[in-house]
Amino acid sequence: MPARILIADDDPDIRLLLRAELEPLYRVIEARDGREAWKLIQEKRPVLIVTDLGMPGIDGLELTKLVKTSEDEELAGTPVVILTGATVSDALPSGFWLKGTNADMFFEKPFDPATLRAGLDRLIKRRMNWKELPPGQGFYEGEQPV
Repeated sequence: MPARILIADDDPDIRLLLRAELEPLYRVIEARDGREAWKLIQEKRPVLIVTDLGMPGIDGLELTKLVKTSEDEELAGTPVVILTGATVSDALPSGFWLKGTNADMFFEKPFDPATLRAGLDRLIKRRMNWKELPPGQGFYEGEQPV
């Protein structure tokens, strides 16, 4: 069974783009806002979460905090990748979103889908302690660890 990735973004075009990039190799679960995402995270236990920062209800910062401070160690270890249109400027130092959120990776919109996919592959491989697979094959639940 393909590994599950949760995409939390209120922009349907971003969810569509990410689904198109990821679905051939991963099972994509979508949430339109942070409340829906938090519910799905607890129910479906994705191996990785990609979240926008600016969402209604629970925003991406709060969602990341809920995941990373969970008393459930497995859940707290779930990699979180932040996507945002909020750019790093002179007011925000480089690395701000990673240091301020405990996120595992950060991408500014617009982003290159292939670069994002490569980053997600690395995080999933590390999370699951999987061996390297040939390019283009992705990483799957149930594969034997190295």
